[in-house]
Amino acid sequence: MTRAGRGLPLLPAPRSPAPPYRWHGSRLRLPPPPTPCLRRHPEAPSPPGGPGSVPPLRAGAAQRPGAAWPRRGGPGSSPRAGRSGAARRGAERSGGMGVAGPWVLRVGLGLGALALLLQGLRGWLACKRYEFQPAEIAELARHHAGLDHELAFSKIIVELRKKHPGHILPDEDLQWVFVNAGGWMGSMCLLHASLTEYVLLFGTAIDTGGHSGRYWAEIYDTIISGTFRQWKEGTTRSEIYYPGDTIVHQAGEATSVQWSAGTWMVEYGRGFVPSTLAFALADTLFSTQDFITLFYTLRAYTKGLLLEANAFFSTLGC
Repeated sequence: MTRAGRGLPLLPAPRSPAPPYRWHGSRLRLPPPPTPCLRRHPEAPSPPGGPGSVPPLRAGAAQRPGAAWPRRGGPGSSPRAGRSGAARRGAERSGGMGVAGPWVLRVGLGLGALALLLQGLRGWLACKRYEFQPAEIAELARHHAGLDHELAFSKIIVELRKKHPGHILPDEDLQWVFVNAGGWMGSMCLLHASLTEYVLLFGTAIDTGGHSGRYWAEIYDTIISGTFRQWKEGTTRSEIYYPGDTIVHQAGEATSVQWSAGTWMVEYGRGFVPSTLAFALADTLFSTQDFITLFYTLRAYTKGLLLEANAFFSTLGC
């Protein structure tokens, strides 16, 4: 049989292929996909490099399924691909140190600058000329010890103004302010204040006690009335002081302190005075939260600083 008009034999119609699936019980199972054949046709030309070699991939060409990639570390592989795990971890650690290096350097420079600043401040405190002397304040307070504390304080203020004109706050700036620090509570009246010295009246009308605090300053207290008990660090016994006695609190020293009701004294401090404010105001800030007292304290200290600045510029003829 031929096709009409062409004389070609008629071919039977192709059969439809069998469905690529089979039933397995009640489930339909598909056959696995065919595995690509990677064998070269016998009549195909051999690739460059001889029979059996793998032709190199072109730049940007995708890897064929089943083709072998170049081995790590061999010719054509990247330097990073040949690194071992230990080498990669070492590189990551060195990279982390490189990031932290500037931070460590900045911290070291900051600590070095702080050490130089503290050393310079210590030298300045050692060579500075002070307006008051501890023996002078102690002798003046001792001379009025045993009197009524209000009478004694008024006489002490008058004598200090005579000996140190322009360095004692005027009467309108004198104010008794509560002090809460180290667990104890008292009251103070600031007479003189600068960056390196202060003179104040201190006392309590009730029994109180607590921690003395550590300061970068030496503090001298001379009792006018009442009693003062001190328990020094590293000892097992306390000492009691009476009117006329002077208690010396060295810089960096810490003690336990206790005042009996009606104890009043004259206090002189020498050193870096701003360093004492942290302890003096800590309980006010974080315990009592008496911000009115905080304002009174800072205002009194500011007035003392302004008075000292005025006295300093007066000596320069400004």
